[in-house]
Amino acid sequence: MKTRTIVALLALTALPAFAPAPFPRHRREQPPDVDLDRFQGLWRAVSFETITPTGRTNDPSWNATQVRVENDRWTFLERGAVNASYRIAIDAARKPATIEFFHATSMESKPYMVGLIRRRGDRIEILYSSKSAQPRAKSFEQPPTGWWVLTLRPDR
Repeated sequence: MKTRTIVALLALTALPAFAPAPFPRHRREQPPDVDLDRFQGLWRAVSFETITPTGRTNDPSWNATQVRVENDRWTFLERGAVNASYRIAIDAARKPATIEFFHATSMESKPYMVGLIRRRGDRIEILYSSKSAQPRAKSFEQPPTGWWVLTLRPDR
């Protein structure tokens, strides 16, 4: 009887050593921080800065107070009135995500302005330039001189 008990205990303790490994967990695809679908709506301009050799400078000539994004249409608003309108394309698959502005009335394939776009909490930052012939900025941390940084927050 003692040997049967010992063999039974050994079998029970050894059994978990041969248990199958758990199935690997599937990674859930994280939605991009900012893409065209998640960028729809009315946004308030929080700041508009120009990159200078000594850092960022607020641009006093900036007049747009809001940005409205509807489908692929970006509209600068100045106290509720349309200031300028562009078609935009966002590539959220690139790191950092890129944004391109096209003339709203032109079907040209070359962008008028290019830049980077990112979400920081409830705000959106866009680093961009109308110098589309130059190489696109690589990061927000070392922006090229002469580029602009527009910060937006939802306008509720």
